[in-house]
Amino acid sequence: MKLNWMILLGSLLVVAGLANSFLGARQTASPFDVADGEVVQASDNSFDIPLLRGSPPEVAPPVPRLEALSSSQPAQAGAERPAGLVPDRLVIPAINLDAPIVPTQVKKIEYQGQTYYQWLAPNQPAAGWHDSSALLGEPGNTVLNGHHNVYGKVFKDLVDLHEGDLIEVYSGNVLFKYQVALAMLLPERYRSLSVRLENARWILPTQDERLTLITCWPPESNTHRVIIVALPVK
Repeated sequence: MKLNWMILLGSLLVVAGLANSFLGARQTASPFDVADGEVVQASDNSFDIPLLRGSPPEVAPPVPRLEALSSSQPAQAGAERPAGLVPDRLVIPAINLDAPIVPTQVKKIEYQGQTYYQWLAPNQPAAGWHDSSALLGEPGNTVLNGHHNVYGKVFKDLVDLHEGDLIEVYSGNVLFKYQVALAMLLPERYRSLSVRLENARWILPTQDERLTLITCWPPESNTHRVIIVALPVK
């Protein structure tokens, strides 16, 4: 089920709070902190964004194009690239990451008459696939989140990725390759609503095909977001 843009993740990664479960994987949602009369993210690894005002953008920002890593290798005659597959494994050679991917959910939170949505990261050594984001091989934004300082620290080294690094995502035995086009470290905690909404734009649907990975940083304070945007290698 495709969800409205308002199911954004604004503030990231997970540490403690309310427990929920999905497909057998325990997940944690954090409480909100309140500062200056506004809701801000708690200092944890969950992904939440207050939706109080403003007009939502329809799509995520564009990203620079990189020449495909396999551009020198012509496609096999008659071969068709598969599409519409659910991701289940993530491999990033540059940071020695090989982890399963499990679907994750969004939690609806009512606070002082306002509605908020919070993505839950899996409380296990696994990346969480936003199940309203794009399937592999289809136009759109495939979004993965994960912990960086608890529950296996699956995304602990995400901050070390650079433009051009290769990311591999599997669905069963089918491999999808991506190349990092943007590696961003964005201030998040206790920033203004407009700043957090701008950060959250990166997990919105897109018109192009892309992969977006998100986590928090640094481990001690979670004041920033790590956002990696990668484009498909075809």
